[in-house]
Amino acid sequence: MYGAVGVIPQQPPYRDKPTGIPHNKRKQDMKNYSYRSRPIARSSAYRRKQMLKARLKLTIMAALFVTVSVTGINGVKRFVRNMEAEAVAANDIIAAEDYQAAEPAETAFETVAPETAAAIPEDEKTYPIDMEISSKYAVVYDVTTNTVLYAKNAEEKCYPASTTKLLTAALALDYADEDFVFTAGNELDFVNPGSSLAYLNKGSQLSTEMMIDALMLPSGNDAAYVTAANIGRVIADNPNMSDEGAVKEFVTMMNRKAKRIGAQNTHFANPDGFHDDNHYTTAMDMLKIALYAKDCDMIAKSVQKVELTQTFLSGEVIYWKNSNVMINPYSQFYYCYSKGMKTGMTDEAGYCVVELAERYDHQVIAVVMGGENAASRWNDTIALLDKAFVIAKDYEAQ
Repeated sequence: MYGAVGVIPQQPPYRDKPTGIPHNKRKQDMKNYSYRSRPIARSSAYRRKQMLKARLKLTIMAALFVTVSVTGINGVKRFVRNMEAEAVAANDIIAAEDYQAAEPAETAFETVAPETAAAIPEDEKTYPIDMEISSKYAVVYDVTTNTVLYAKNAEEKCYPASTTKLLTAALALDYADEDFVFTAGNELDFVNPGSSLAYLNKGSQLSTEMMIDALMLPSGNDAAYVTAANIGRVIADNPNMSDEGAVKEFVTMMNRKAKRIGAQNTHFANPDGFHDDNHYTTAMDMLKIALYAKDCDMIAKSVQKVELTQTFLSGEVIYWKNSNVMINPYSQFYYCYSKGMKTGMTDEAGYCVVELAERYDHQVIAVVMGGENAASRWNDTIALLDKAFVIAKDYEAQ
């Protein structure tokens, strides 16, 4: 996947772009087409086909014009997403109602080439950072030089806990603009006892930015289910969809999204990361999800907020504190170069963190999972980032 030193190709400029024949190839095929070399009946059929294509293009253009006129640019985005969703459904990709009965390996996207990286070679790899950490799984990646600097069991199956919410938030932003209103309902009944909470109540209404903060700061499992139910109905284009059906629709799309951004060894069973044996990932896959999420402006801003007093659209006032202590100046684990990201913890997953940091004009992401305790998670992450920035400094001095 990364060659001798572990290189990950940069994120593609367009995400979730459907695959197909390149436009320039279709154009060249048209140039090479010869009417004289084909029977008259065939060329007539061809012209009829082209006429139908032209009519379809005019229909789409007219629909786009109406959408722009009525709903503006956000309406266009929703129109395009609906078209893409219909195309996905037309290709028999796993449906939400079949989600629980299907095996992860049987989904259509399992065979799709990842957009962020190729497969890691099976031969022995060496990385610039050579150190022992107590956490079971880890990977360190220099975004600026496009290089994996450290890996420990990075391709082995592990549980992501609440780092899952990076993808939950990123998927929500594919469908919710800044004016979207999230309303909490009976999906709150799905939240498991012992969950971390943003303290939403049935009837609570939040803006998109508020909901992203509710996911990223207190790591609210209640916020994850409210997000899933609201966005699941948008994905299905069915405002009357049941809470259970909407959450399933959202989780199905999470798995499609994971495959599209290259997380080929990941499968999610819920939107919050509460333990489920069928909810798993790898440190390398979480790196790919982090690379995607960090480019979402609202997420990038949210994960850097240390604390926040929030007033919901429905009037409730709540205080949230970020679970990521590396951005808190009053914490003993404060790391001044940190730009935040996401924590997670369950008994099965151990202590996990995805951390983004910047120094010497380099961005570095550390994914540390399976920590023995909270302190070991922070100590491992800080040690790995320090080593990464020593390499970054030497790189810039060359």
